[in-house]
Amino acid sequence: MIIGPYYILPDERGFRGSLLDDYLAAGYYRMLHTVFTTHYTQLDMAGDALPVFWLRTKLSNINENNAARAIRKKCERLTILYQKAIITTEIENLYSLYHSAIDFTTSGSCQSCMHDNSMGNPFDSMMIEVRYKGLLIATGYFDLGKNAISGILNFYHPAYKKYSLGKYLMLQKIDWALANNMDWYYTGYICTGHTKFDYKIFPDVNAMEVYLPVERKWVPFTGIGKEGLEAYWINVLRNSKGIK
Repeated sequence: MIIGPYYILPDERGFRGSLLDDYLAAGYYRMLHTVFTTHYTQLDMAGDALPVFWLRTKLSNINENNAARAIRKKCERLTILYQKAIITTEIENLYSLYHSAIDFTTSGSCQSCMHDNSMGNPFDSMMIEVRYKGLLIATGYFDLGKNAISGILNFYHPAYKKYSLGKYLMLQKIDWALANNMDWYYTGYICTGHTKFDYKIFPDVNAMEVYLPVERKWVPFTGIGKEGLEAYWINVLRNSKGIK
């Protein structure tokens, strides 16, 4: 059984349009200039392997919860700009502030999260800038398919944490996707053994689907939940069913 990370390198087509849609729908996700799939994560290098399951949101089914509406209200005076993805000194400085304030292990720069300069970029990517009185306080990146977007990276100025900027960036990605007639928003994976990734079911758990890797199909998240996914994982391990 393959449960570890499995990577696919790009060919001349890259990972764009309907091809990216196909990989996302098959339980793959971006990692630098590859797409990969996995069924576990480690929160730190010495930690245990914890089961994970891939998530996506059916955009047309979203009915935003009270928390989402409150965040929109809180952030209504912020300035938003969508543009093609770039990495600037200003963005790296913001990432450095963010990185110094977090309590988990991640890449030391925005550049190392997004690009390997020795390779051409195989993704079609967009970014969101959020500003307060001209100051850049949050940035988010996402990749484009034909009918789907894939959220890649969000970070923000720790002094403006009260605005819930990580979730606000998710709402802005949803707004862009709906305005551009996309069907799906892929948010990454959820972990059955930890709450760290639970924010990915925001802003409407009822619009979420989760990928079952043995059956290779998406099912409503509310129909199984984290406890059901944990039981599913135990059953997969017990029966040693193949996952590719």
